[in-house]
Amino acid sequence: MNLRHYYVGCKGWRNQTWIKEESFYPANLDPKDYLAYYAKIFHFVEVNLSGKNRNPANTTTTTTRAPISSGSSSYYSNIINKFTFRKWAENTPDNFRFAVKLSSEIIGGNDGYTDTNKISNFLEELAPLEKKILAIGIKTPSKLTLNSGKEWLNNILDVCTYHGYSVALEFDHFSWFQDLTYNILKKYNAAVVWCNNNNGCGSYPVVTADFLYLRISQNEKNWIEKIKEREIEEKELDFAIVVVEQPSKANYVLKLLNLSEKKYGHSQWLDRVIMSVDLNAFYPSCEELRDPALKGKPHAVIMTDQQPQHRGDNITKGVVASCSYEARKSGVTSAMALSKAKELCPGLILHPVDMPYYRQVSEKVMSVLEEHSDILEQTSIDEAYLDCTRKIIEDNTTEQFNIQEYATRIKSSVKHECGLLCSIGVAPTKSAAKVASDFNKPDGLTIIYPDKLVKFFKNLEVERISGIGVKTQHILKEEMGIQTIGQLANCDVQRLTERFGKKNGIWMWQVANGRDNERVIPRGDHVSLSTEQTLNRYTTDKKVILSYLNELADEIHERLRREGYEFKTIGIKLVRSDFSIETREMSFANYQNKRESIVSVLEELLDRFYFSNDNSNKRTTATMAVRKVGIKASNLVRMEKKKPPQQKTLLDYL
Repeated sequence: MNLRHYYVGCKGWRNQTWIKEESFYPANLDPKDYLAYYAKIFHFVEVNLSGKNRNPANTTTTTTRAPISSGSSSYYSNIINKFTFRKWAENTPDNFRFAVKLSSEIIGGNDGYTDTNKISNFLEELAPLEKKILAIGIKTPSKLTLNSGKEWLNNILDVCTYHGYSVALEFDHFSWFQDLTYNILKKYNAAVVWCNNNNGCGSYPVVTADFLYLRISQNEKNWIEKIKEREIEEKELDFAIVVVEQPSKANYVLKLLNLSEKKYGHSQWLDRVIMSVDLNAFYPSCEELRDPALKGKPHAVIMTDQQPQHRGDNITKGVVASCSYEARKSGVTSAMALSKAKELCPGLILHPVDMPYYRQVSEKVMSVLEEHSDILEQTSIDEAYLDCTRKIIEDNTTEQFNIQEYATRIKSSVKHECGLLCSIGVAPTKSAAKVASDFNKPDGLTIIYPDKLVKFFKNLEVERISGIGVKTQHILKEEMGIQTIGQLANCDVQRLTERFGKKNGIWMWQVANGRDNERVIPRGDHVSLSTEQTLNRYTTDKKVILSYLNELADEIHERLRREGYEFKTIGIKLVRSDFSIETREMSFANYQNKRESIVSVLEELLDRFYFSNDNSNKRTTATMAVRKVGIKASNLVRMEKKKPPQQKTLLDYL
């Protein structure tokens, strides 16, 4: 039989030596982001909560600490507690798993006694991480023998299994390695940690649970052979955990197991994929949609208080709102007086601003962009941010050339469906994506890869950063001698906060170093979140399609919950085998926030689609087959935190 899963990972993740020795973490990556970065590559980590470690995720730095006081969790209250565990859970994907090795201060046992209340209290603190924990690791005290520790072992296994955790035991005295111990472990489905430490523990690769736990630092090939042997011999094994010292060793183990090695290094895109989309010369381009004869000619859209009866009537006064690139070659710019513009470009064709028409075109573009994004944030009539992280990961396009391909696909969709050109900037942050979208116009595509961001920014002028205005530019350049973003990145952040205030100073420094984490947030009354899934096999079977939609309901509900949204409208999308797209949606009378509300309308919405296999119909069965399904939640609002009613005081009435 084959094991269902292999979980291969490292001892901790906060290891700065991996930057140079392993080329694992980018040099500019903030250590607080190490876990999130690690979790995008490997799906498992062993965390040592030993009191000897300054940081439980750090396998290199050590110090000493006072032990936990009896009956108290004060040791953890300032270091690791449920808030830390919740952060770990939030910073890792749903399929990521932990093994948590408890500290000696928690498990006790030196005198053959353990405080089960202390263990129980700590396991309750661990609750935010519970669903992601494969096993609790416990190492017996060095002087504890089977004779003196049998009761301790039973008690500790009993309290852990009561809380729903599997346990892996690492024994530190030869007396434990006998049938009496193994029978106790089998009773609680607890595993023996296979390891190659100095006490000979490694010579006892016994199986006492439905999973295996291996911690190795050498002779990897021999140990993996032992796992494969047990895989054949044992019939009830579910998974195996393999813990190594560093990423390169993890890849070596994966290779020995005939599994895909993990790609890492600075060329891999492992951050958020944020796109800034800027519609080029938007107002003039809209006029060209209405009158194709304008293409290739110098023309401008004018803000004027004149009310021409017809669009072709002469405009004699006003200000340029925007102009075509042909007009820009003559020196015409936005906000220029009409008289000056006509002086520079005598043949300039003029049209008054038509905002209702431009908004109509903009809405069509935003609908196209929404189809290609996880989250869409429209910042103006002609600009938007797209968070495409999930879309690209789901489409298996995490490689560099495929990110470029995905962005090119968006540009093509806007051009073919809306008739407009756009420039797109792709980067791991919103601020960098905006810089990239302005870098190459018109019809440009600029990608700033995470490891190249600081280098890309190095020689760019500080005014390239959106949000740094004329006054701030003057102070930076004239008073502080900071001309480039690179100089801003290397500036002492305290100097910036003293001059611009704490909030603005830190923000500028973070942007220059690619460390700002501003999220893409939907705006307006018609914001939405959506998710899609390509079917394993094209089908017209409603039951099959509905099963996919039900799975997507879990995902979209979790994202709504995580983003803090209630929804009023649910829609589903079907992409047919001929790539045609059909949508149906339904709105509730009131805002909803439960998964059941989403699921309750799926079947009814699906019934609104045509699934006939009648050959007399113009659309054949093959054409009607569904290849991809999606769910969209729209009309979203942020859920307000409701405060419990309080009794009014006299001052309230006054």
